Amino acid sequence: MDVKEQLMTQALRLMQDPRVSKALQNPRVMQGLMGAIQLRAAVQENINARVRRVAKGLNLATEAELRELRHKVRRLERELEASQAGRRPEPSGD
Repeated sequence: MDVKEQLMTQALRLMQDPRVSKALQNPRVMQGLMGAIQLRAAVQENINARVRRVAKGLNLATEAELRELRHKVRRLERELEASQAGRRPEPSGD
């Protein structure tokens, strides 16, 4: 069992505890949990933005750029195959 599965199992066990259920009914507790989730998302986005900035400064390709490039190459390969087969290329949703 990996760490993620263990955490999920423990979280489900905690949710069944009546004390936890009662605490989750408290609006202040829920506000705190939502604030923590929003903070985590904001920190993650900040880290991602900094990584993109550093990658750009070092002339490195980001994962998103590589994904986009792979998509374009696949589209061009389909168009080339279609033109070599003597038919019109299929329209893409790009």
